[in-house]
Amino acid sequence: MKRFSIFLSLSLLLGSCASLQSTSLSSIPVTRDNVVRAEAGRTIILGFNFDNDFVNTLEADLKKQCPNGDVRGILTKDEAIYYFLFLVWKRKVTASGYCVGAAKS
Repeated sequence: MKRFSIFLSLSLLLGSCASLQSTSLSSIPVTRDNVVRAEAGRTIILGFNFDNDFVNTLEADLKKQCPNGDVRGILTKDEAIYYFLFLVWKRKVTASGYCVGAAKS
């Protein structure tokens, strides 16, 4: 019985849960040769998240990868991974799209 209670306690403490939401922001172009991708994340402790400024770099990162064209067909993924009885979690936002109108390098 003691082993079972130790196992149960460790499982609750070390277990994690994940959720994923994804949203398409723009229409997907016909030519899908040049894929661009950027991601940003943050670790949140005890639910204290005062802002979501960490996602502001995504647009600039996508534009850097497509300097002479437009990024179209953008798909964003918002992931939340919960650790340690939901006391600590990681938020990660990923944006991917297609560079259209730029010459491949």
